[in-house]
Amino acid sequence: MFLGEFQHTIDAKGRLSIPVKFREYINSQSNATVIITATPGSPCLAAYTKPEFDLLRENARKLQKDSNVSDVLRLFYKNATECSLDKQGRILIPPNLRKHADLEDNTLLFGVDHKFEIWKPEKWHEKELSSSHNEQEIATTLARLGM
Repeated sequence: MFLGEFQHTIDAKGRLSIPVKFREYINSQSNATVIITATPGSPCLAAYTKPEFDLLRENARKLQKDSNVSDVLRLFYKNATECSLDKQGRILIPPNLRKHADLEDNTLLFGVDHKFEIWKPEKWHEKELSSSHNEQEIATTLARLGM
């Protein structure tokens, strides 16, 4: 499970250091490999262990007959890339994915249970500001989740 927030930088070659806690989980679940993809409709990247990505694929197959789902899946799969951790615990993020999320140097990594997201800090702060206007909706959702 991925939890927490971490700040890291991408180097000039496009390598991103993965937090130790995330690395440990990746190594235990996915043989030092993650699948990274662009998140359709959101300026961030999502990273999954191989078992989680396989589960997503299985669930997607059940819904693929719906044309709206198929269109989203095309975008999701088109950008998916398998990335292996190097000996220093970094992954190489391909240029097309860095461009999608506008990643240049500073990044924020957030654990979101079964995946982690990679954000440009400014884009995250914009998203956070827009979300804070929906405080009642957030409170209602948290209550539904028993929180």
